[in-house]
Amino acid sequence: MVRLRKTFLIPVLALVMASCANRGVGPQGGPKDSIPPEPVKSVPENGALDFHGDRIEVTFNEYLQLDNVSQNLLMSPPQQKPPVVKARGKRLLIQFEEPLVDSTTYTLDFGAAVCDFTEKNPAYGYSFAFSTGPEIDTLEIHGEVVNAEDLNPQKGITVGIHRNKSDSVFTKQPFTRIAKTDSTGHFRIENVHEGTYRLYAIDDISRDYRLSPGEGMAFAEDMITAPDSGIVLWISKEQKSRLYLQRSLRDKQHMIQLMMSSAPDSLTQFVAIRGGDSTEVNYLTTYSSRGDTATIWLVDSLSITQDTIIIEARYRRTDSLYNYEWFTDTLRAIWRAPRLTERARAAQERERRNRKLEIKSNARKGFELFDTLAITAPSPISRVEKDSIRLYVKADTTLHPVAFQIQQTEMKVQLITRLEEGKEYELVADSGALTDIYGVANRNQRFQLQMKTNEDYSTLRVRVKPFDAKVRVQLLNNKDKVLQEQPATAEGAYFRHLKPDGYYLRLYIDKNGDNKWTPGSWEDKRQPEEVYYYPEKVQTKANWDFEEEWDYTATPRLTSKPKELINAGGTKK
Repeated sequence: MVRLRKTFLIPVLALVMASCANRGVGPQGGPKDSIPPEPVKSVPENGALDFHGDRIEVTFNEYLQLDNVSQNLLMSPPQQKPPVVKARGKRLLIQFEEPLVDSTTYTLDFGAAVCDFTEKNPAYGYSFAFSTGPEIDTLEIHGEVVNAEDLNPQKGITVGIHRNKSDSVFTKQPFTRIAKTDSTGHFRIENVHEGTYRLYAIDDISRDYRLSPGEGMAFAEDMITAPDSGIVLWISKEQKSRLYLQRSLRDKQHMIQLMMSSAPDSLTQFVAIRGGDSTEVNYLTTYSSRGDTATIWLVDSLSITQDTIIIEARYRRTDSLYNYEWFTDTLRAIWRAPRLTERARAAQERERRNRKLEIKSNARKGFELFDTLAITAPSPISRVEKDSIRLYVKADTTLHPVAFQIQQTEMKVQLITRLEEGKEYELVADSGALTDIYGVANRNQRFQLQMKTNEDYSTLRVRVKPFDAKVRVQLLNNKDKVLQEQPATAEGAYFRHLKPDGYYLRLYIDKNGDNKWTPGSWEDKRQPEEVYYYPEKVQTKANWDFEEEWDYTATPRLTSKPKELINAGGTKK
């Protein structure tokens, strides 16, 4: 066995001075304004005490414009009715829409909302604080929010604190004070009063500053004492999705599709399907691999020519709390025939009479050793003539027949046989080998394939230490997507039939033993299962066996993920 040796080459980058001359062509204007507006005075003053008004006015050194105030402005503590913010000339006007609470410190963080009028340079970091009591709170709580599953920093997450220690407060009351994470996942809750708090983070889709069903969340196990810093919140989202009937579609006369918003836990059922005049309809139903699309194939000509098909369907959907429930719905699938000229109609009829079943195969050069040879059809198959399907192996210029068994599903025929590495094969489907439910048969087709060899692949063994039988190791591509997953064993986690490429490794500790990563749950007061990344890329070569020893405790979780993978596959919440 060959052990991979790792070598790092660190390129030396030359720094180019930014003061080089700008060699523009033609007349050049003055320098572009890149300086954001700055406040020069305010009523009341920033940091004012005993403020009991309902309006703040800030004057800046240049004319202003506002950008997406509803998304940028963060008021802490939050109000149910956010303040109205306007820009008039050089003045920023803030009008409160509900009374302020006595003896409370308020912070208005404007983010990138306040910009200059000419170049729209935002006054990043501008905030205004005041107190309705005799003193202003000055403590802060710092930390970061990280996606628990892929360790990506999370932007735009609402982080909040509660003094109330009750478990129910997270879902019933708005936060006492809030902040939002920046692009690096960091947050800073400002103007905090001295004391101990419960700390939470939510992907606040509902924008009500409390945990609502379907939102990603994180919570600190222990109470936080202000001031505090270096806190990490591992945010995750329970694997629940809104499930509802997204649409029904009849874009072809002979087929109707019902599309669910996500994969259901049970397939859509059909209580009755009839024509608009209550004519009985003959049909066949197929489902997508995830079960989220049901296709109704109208079988006979009488059914197909019905302009209106009425469907009584029972399907699973979620209620407001993401609980599954059965729902019965009556749907109308209407076919509107396109307007055609006589000539176009005649051509369409000729095409219909001469139509052949357009079958396909996964046969190809470089056929994977672990693949199964198959023929697929675009519509349900009613009949297979096995004697009209033949498989040959090529030896020099001679074709030798290969025995196989047939496994048939609604729209696929698999050939079960042993295909030898490195060999060339020819798959033949004679005319009429496959016939669909509309009586349309295929034309004669031939498909060529050449098998890969074991020498085309590499093998990777990963020895995890300290060894833990609950660990599961994932092999990732450069998009941070899982290619294979194997349990850790004392001998190592084996990844076989790998193409020569660069790979990454991730593991999680499967505490509940369900063989999948489990997110956190507020209902169960459960933190998400711990995830670690191998900090380097593993490069494989054809016909090589590689071995890696991985002490996942040697590198802190937050810094273990290779930089090139951060947000490579998009940010999850």
